Amino acid sequence: MRTAEVFVPAVISKVETIDPGEIRLIALTLQEEYEIGGRRYRVRDAMRPGNAFLARPLGAQSGKIRRRMYTRSNAAVTAPLILETIINHTHEERADTSIWWQSEQVEDLHRTGESIDVRMALDAGRDELVVFENSPVCDPRNLRLEPDTEWPSMRIVAIALSTGITPFLAYIDHMRAHAFGREPGRVGVHLTLIASVRHHRQLMRHEELLTVEREFPENFRYYPVLTRQWPESWPYGRGRVMCADDTCDGDLQVDLGPLLRLVPDLPGCDLRMCGNLACRQQLEAGLRQHGITVRSFRTEVW
Repeated sequence: MRTAEVFVPAVISKVETIDPGEIRLIALTLQEEYEIGGRRYRVRDAMRPGNAFLARPLGAQSGKIRRRMYTRSNAAVTAPLILETIINHTHEERADTSIWWQSEQVEDLHRTGESIDVRMALDAGRDELVVFENSPVCDPRNLRLEPDTEWPSMRIVAIALSTGITPFLAYIDHMRAHAFGREPGRVGVHLTLIASVRHHRQLMRHEELLTVEREFPENFRYYPVLTRQWPESWPYGRGRVMCADDTCDGDLQVDLGPLLRLVPDLPGCDLRMCGNLACRQQLEAGLRQHGITVRSFRTEVW
């Protein structure tokens, strides 16, 4: 028998504009308890980093409530019941909710303390409502973080294109809370984050990530890359990390040179990418053409 879905209201507790009209960080805060049919349930947030929650925002063009998955950008271990995500405007003709999230209406809802429905899983046996998450297990086509017994021994290279940084921010929050897996006799995880955006206004948590790199120099490396515009004194990466061209035979030729200059030890790593489908295809082709074998390759695309 199919279990009925449960949705509970989450207050729009934060609206931060990263790039006006383009990118916003949104936070939805759940209450600690919620009543259903006269019975009160404790609300529990056990979301795994890299996963997404389901919410019901309004469509700007349709005027209807929509169901949308939003990858979480913070970690349950450090911010339980506060679901942060980063949303961009897709500029597609059928774009609906992505437009609405950038609107003044959302700012008004934030000011007045209005809420958005978030899907929960009902655990009647424990009198709990648990935040629903999209991926119950790790899979090549999702970015759910490996169990805490596994990731501390991994060497992860994460490539984030624009708002594709979202799941990796949750990784970092979670790993930082666990000292990046460092224990006596264990050096912990090594995570390299390559964050590629068009211009510096679109960098997300830039200063904070530089601070994390200083705090954990043996475990975390951060490479911000600007592809279109950059300040004259910009000291980090410029241009695309992959260069793809069609040959005269119609084949795709990919130059991974820029990426390999940032991460020369790419072979053998656990490679993760979040971005558009074309970039995933280019990365896959580039790895084949350069004869690079990685330990694992998992991606999430839109």
